[in-house]
Amino acid sequence: YKDLMMKKLVYRLFLIVVFILRKMPRFIRRSFFRFIAYLGYVFAKKTNKVIEANLNLVFENSLSKDEIKEIQKYSYFNMVLWVQSMIENLDVSEKELKETVTIENEEILIKLRKENKPIILISAHYGNIEMMSYYFNKFLFPVYQVARESNFNEIDEFLIKAREASGSKIVFKSGALKTLVKAMMKKESVSLIIDQNTNSKDGKEVEFLGKRANQTSSSALLARKFGAYIIPIAVFNQDDYKYKIKVYEPIIPIKTDNEIEDLKHISQLEANAISDIILEDKKQWFWPHKRFKSHYREIYEKNPNNK
Repeated sequence: YKDLMMKKLVYRLFLIVVFILRKMPRFIRRSFFRFIAYLGYVFAKKTNKVIEANLNLVFENSLSKDEIKEIQKYSYFNMVLWVQSMIENLDVSEKELKETVTIENEEILIKLRKENKPIILISAHYGNIEMMSYYFNKFLFPVYQVARESNFNEIDEFLIKAREASGSKIVFKSGALKTLVKAMMKKESVSLIIDQNTNSKDGKEVEFLGKRANQTSSSALLARKFGAYIIPIAVFNQDDYKYKIKVYEPIIPIKTDNEIEDLKHISQLEANAISDIILEDKKQWFWPHKRFKSHYREIYEKNPNNK
């Protein structure tokens, strides 16, 4: 009972904070979030070490301390930017959204949709993913998006409503595959973020950013089964809170008699695409995640943030 009451209290406080932030003048709200990002950089020492460990692994200790520091600071800015954008999108107009977000190579999507091809969008925790999601669902076509369920049902419901307001269809990770299969059967579009670590049971080993890593095989399985086109997409933060979505060349469906090799091949093509996106502007990727712990656990064990 006490836990329930505490959760209700926290949720009410959460709604009050969201209400206050929505009513703030934009420049004050954005200054507030920049301050929160700065505090994150100053106090989250363990996370800073994870970022540094990832960067040193991928770039083989070639980055200067100043460049690592810049990427650490930007990581916190980008994290709070996702929250800021989710709040601002509750009140954004279509006109303002079109003035804020541009899209490159949109014709790739339009062509495949006209041909009634099943589409799987793959992306990473890169740039302002909230703006990309909102724009896609509002102006292109609605997509099924997989979300990670938290231990706080009320806040989950708030986040789902906020995202579904743009037309998105949110599916929780547990039991998501069944829903995604149904979507593919109806030739609808699904969106998966595939850049986080997974265990060998749920994924395939790939070369990612030049290093060994495990990657979820869900998108590869769906693509092979339904002949879906896998389209890498990314959103790049630009100056003055502007954003550019880039659509990349699709990964064409692969299906031979060797399912294991097909899945391995598709997964590697996906990893190549995401790696190339990250290297376009490395600071915009989510470096705080322990992406390489399945194969390089020791780089995280050298620092206090050992989960």
